[in-house]
Amino acid sequence: MTAMMGLKTKLALARTLVWVGLQPSPEVLRELVGGLCAGRADVIVLVQPDADADDLLLGHRTALQSADGRAILGLAAAGELARRARADLVAADAVVAPVRAHDYALTLAVVKQLADLTRSLEDVHVDAVVVTPDLIDPAVALAPPTAVASKPWFAQVDSLAQARALVAAGARRLALPTINSQGQLGMSPRQLVDAYRSTLAEAWRAEMAQFTFSTLHLGQQRPPHTLASARPDGSVPGRPTPDAPPARAPSHHTPTSEDGDGGWLGGHHERGPDDHW
Repeated sequence: MTAMMGLKTKLALARTLVWVGLQPSPEVLRELVGGLCAGRADVIVLVQPDADADDLLLGHRTALQSADGRAILGLAAAGELARRARADLVAADAVVAPVRAHDYALTLAVVKQLADLTRSLEDVHVDAVVVTPDLIDPAVALAPPTAVASKPWFAQVDSLAQARALVAAGARRLALPTINSQGQLGMSPRQLVDAYRSTLAEAWRAEMAQFTFSTLHLGQQRPPHTLASARPDGSVPGRPTPDAPPARAPSHHTPTSEDGDGGWLGGHHERGPDDHW
C-alpha cells in the first residue's frame, strides 16, 4: 500500500464528512481541523457563504496545513475561487455544474430532490453525493454502498440519533452537521467524529470488508492517463500520477488502522503563520 492514498480511493473509503465554518480566527480553525483529523474525519469541507474570497483562501490554507494529508480537504465555493485555492474537492448544490479545481480534484454534489440524485449519480463529472434523509431509500437502491461500482454518497444528519436511524436504513457514510463554533459541540472535535464513526463501525465490519479490499485493489491497478505532454512512461512533468493527490500537499502518513475501522492516523502537525481573518 502506498504512503499516500489516491484521492478517489480515499473518497471511496470515506465514512465521515464534516462541514466546517471559518471560525473566529485561523488559530481556532487550525485547532478544530486538527481535532477532527485526530478523530479520523475522512473529508472536511469549508463552507462560509458570507465570507469574502481572501478569508476563504486563508481559511483553506490554514486548514490544509492542519490536516496535513490526514483528510481530504474541500471547499464549498464558486469555481474560480476553488481553482485559486486548488482545493482537492469542490462542493456545490446539485443544480450547479460541477467544477474541478485541478486535474485530479474531486467534486461533490449536494442533492435535495430525487431527480437531482438520479442525475448526479449518472453524471461522470460528479465524484460523490450528499443526500438528505428523505432520499436514503432511493440512494440505497440506485447506488448500493457495498457495490464497488457505486458512486459514494453521504447521508446528511443533524444528530447522533438520526445517524443511527439512517445507518439502520442503509446509509454507510455520514455528513455531519456544520460546525460554526466549537462551543456548539458539547464535546471535543475528536470525540464528535469518534461518536459518529461508532454508529457506522458495526455495519462496516459486517458488510464492507470485501468492498474495502476491492476498492484498495482497484486504486492500485488504475492505469495512467495518456496526455500529450506525457513522458514515455505516461507521467507528466510537474503533475501527480493519476489517482494521487496533487504534489503540493505531500504526506508522510502511511495508512494504518485503529480498532479495525479503517481510520488513517499518524504523521506530524505543521503549523502555519499566525494569520488573522
